[in-house]
Amino acid sequence: MTRLAFNRLLHADWSRSSGKRWAAEARRDDKHWRVSAPRRVGDIDAWLSTLLEENAGTTLVGFDFPIGVPASWAWQAGIGDFSDLLSQLADHQWPDFFTVAEYPDEIALGRPFYPRRSRRGVRQAELIQALGAVDFDDLRRECERRTPGRRPCPLFWTLGANQVGKAAIAGWREVLMPARARGAALWPFDDDLETLAVCSHSVLCETWPTLVAHLLGVGMEAGQSKRRQRDRAIQGQQLLECNRSCVLDSDAGERLADGFGPGAGGEDPYDAMLGLLMMVEVAEGRLASAFRLTPWQRNLEGWILGLSQ
Repeated sequence: MTRLAFNRLLHADWSRSSGKRWAAEARRDDKHWRVSAPRRVGDIDAWLSTLLEENAGTTLVGFDFPIGVPASWAWQAGIGDFSDLLSQLADHQWPDFFTVAEYPDEIALGRPFYPRRSRRGVRQAELIQALGAVDFDDLRRECERRTPGRRPCPLFWTLGANQVGKAAIAGWREVLMPARARGAALWPFDDDLETLAVCSHSVLCETWPTLVAHLLGVGMEAGQSKRRQRDRAIQGQQLLECNRSCVLDSDAGERLADGFGPGAGGEDPYDAMLGLLMMVEVAEGRLASAFRLTPWQRNLEGWILGLSQ
């Protein structure tokens, strides 16, 4: 595989909570990717201006929230192209789309996220029935059904530690829509990565940090957890040893060796670093970037960067 022509990589661990948003960065020199320590995103408008800066070189930006919609919902809603949906959302043609339903009778094709909060009796079956799906898996995209191990939560379910719905709502409104309005490209919807790396100054894509250890062949052992500092430090060092293309600055090296500090909160900057290391492997051509997507994967559902087909 060919090395892609990006010279800057950014990976963001995203959350609906502003305090839990972290981004790690790598810049290419003649021989290596020089990696900086993850930092809080802070003001989103200022951060967007940084990642969309044209004189910073060709940039690939990864986000760990879904970019795309499940075909089972889209076909019923009359959506054939995700980029068109983003434009329609920006034009307020779907006024209730981002308003999370609290009760089952509020769920609709135009209001698909559920539930707004945890309460007794909430069931996945209510979302399945309201959206005309066959089962919970029918609400997943093809890329989510292809992931090894635990499958990602479907886009529209917003309950539990594994849910991604509310992070996607925040990410689409605060990042995808304004970034596209300012000229950013979106993979795979606008073209393949090899082409976008040459013709676009900023390209946005979807990642999944949970997938990284599997892709790089370094998984946590039984009993280990990313929520523990020591386990993060052990796995982080193993991942770095697998990636000879990276040179960490002193701060990044110290934080990785330290497991990003005590407490479960260190998982957020750690995930930002995990995703960045995987993006380096894709940019170097050592991991596939899914060049043979089907039309509905390329135009509607999207794909997770690095995931094989």
